[in-house]
Amino acid sequence: MRKLALAASLLTFLDELEYTEAGLAADPDTSELSSAFAEEITAWGAQFTAERASRRAVTRAEAVVAVRDGQIDRLTQRFAGQALAEASGDRKAAAFKRFFPSPASELIRIALRKQCERTRDVVVAELGKVDESSVLRPYLAQFEVVVSSTFAALDVRATARGARGSASHATDEWKEGVNSLRLTTYAELVKIASEKGYPRAWAETFFRVESAVGVPGGAGEETGPKGTEVGPASLRG
Repeated sequence: MRKLALAASLLTFLDELEYTEAGLAADPDTSELSSAFAEEITAWGAQFTAERASRRAVTRAEAVVAVRDGQIDRLTQRFAGQALAEASGDRKAAAFKRFFPSPASELIRIALRKQCERTRDVVVAELGKVDESSVLRPYLAQFEVVVSSTFAALDVRATARGARGSASHATDEWKEGVNSLRLTTYAELVKIASEKGYPRAWAETFFRVESAVGVPGGAGEETGPKGTEVGPASLRG
């Protein structure tokens, strides 16, 4: 109940921080304990912003990679058709095999970075040796552009994924800190309850019951057997 699952969303953590902070601030016996929760509520904004930015960067980078993947595949297919025509339709001819030692269909199915590397090292390299009057020559500039842009897109995605991992790690550490605060605060509440002669259930009122976490309107509506109300309802007269 007092320790939230790290898999819970940032919004869930915010809801629980708000609930506990408001409860602590409303009771003269606990108001001094609310400031730590108020600080975490403020810190939540930075965590959410970083998390959102990292997710956005990965999502957008993946979209660009998908577009570049399609572009290099289509260009490869067009070029393969033209090269095959120049080789009189003979796939085993040296004029065709120089560009495609293995089938073009196989080239476009391998991992994208490896596809770019092979295209650069074989297709582009061989096109550079083709006579400028050849109908195949114009493909050189096209391949140079698409290979370069695809490499760039892959690099951006790799960087974004790395930043996403770092942001996720930072978020988990922040969540662990919130859980530690919840546990130590509960211990303080139990101590206050003992000193003031309050029932132990009093300390529980500052934390929503587990089944109500993340459920709008859930807190304070749940009761156990008669005379054993749970959560905020236990303070009702």
